[in-house]
Amino acid sequence: MRTGAATEEGSRKKKTGRRNPEEETGREAGALRFLKNFAWLLAGVCVGCLAGRMLLPWLTAERPEDDFAAAQLLLEDTEKGGDGLWFRRDTVNADRVYRALEAQLPYAFTMHCKTYQDGSAELSVEVENRAAQEQAEALARAVAGSLGLEGMERRAQLLALHDWLVVNCAYDLSVGESEALDGASPPFTAAGALVGGKAVCMGYARAYQMLCSAVGIETFFVVSEGMNHAWNGVVLDGQLLFIDCTYDDPVPDRPGVAGHEYFLVDAQALRRTHTWDEEFYQVLGSRFYGAGAGGD
Repeated sequence: MRTGAATEEGSRKKKTGRRNPEEETGREAGALRFLKNFAWLLAGVCVGCLAGRMLLPWLTAERPEDDFAAAQLLLEDTEKGGDGLWFRRDTVNADRVYRALEAQLPYAFTMHCKTYQDGSAELSVEVENRAAQEQAEALARAVAGSLGLEGMERRAQLLALHDWLVVNCAYDLSVGESEALDGASPPFTAAGALVGGKAVCMGYARAYQMLCSAVGIETFFVVSEGMNHAWNGVVLDGQLLFIDCTYDDPVPDRPGVAGHEYFLVDAQALRRTHTWDEEFYQVLGSRFYGAGAGGD
């Protein structure tokens, strides 16, 4: 009996202590499958994260109704000091967004546009020499406050501000073509007109926009690429009218003299001497300033 027990125990020990190649191979294969599956899972997570990061701008990008709405969003972002917005590229035309923004923002600025393969576009606004332009805006408020315009009708306020600007600013004849490429040069800004007292058409128009804003009158900036010229639009009683302070300022300058030939003229009258994208600015006036249909 004891011998048999010993023999059985010895057999168990022998069986337990022996390596089984088949079992080891199975464990190794299982571990290898686990590592492969884990590697695929990790790769999938990495690819998913990368794809998510690439698609996130497109998925979260703004989808404005049109370019005017896109410009309004960008204007609001700029006014609160934002660093730009993402748009779905197929919903915006960068050139038209720039023009609509330029019409409403009285600062000289650069609009940056970056496009991406995911179908998104990043638009951001860089205000040029912000300190000088904010100084001009503060001066515009001071001037408007000094003219005693409270209680006056809007037409009278517009005239008083027009005359002040024309009398106190002279057309800068020294501006060369090289400077014309840089819209941030003083003559092209409200600062040139209000602080320096010299400007070209863009400076006049931006300064007038600031002056009107100071008394709560919304005007906008009109640009003619064909004429290389700029002036202002305003809506009175539902009608879109135009004011060209530059053309009302005699050249050479005549101290104390302000013309009124281009003060509050309608589109029909302005066509005699000016060309511009009438449809674009009519839509702009209708969307944001209450202009009625039609340009006449």
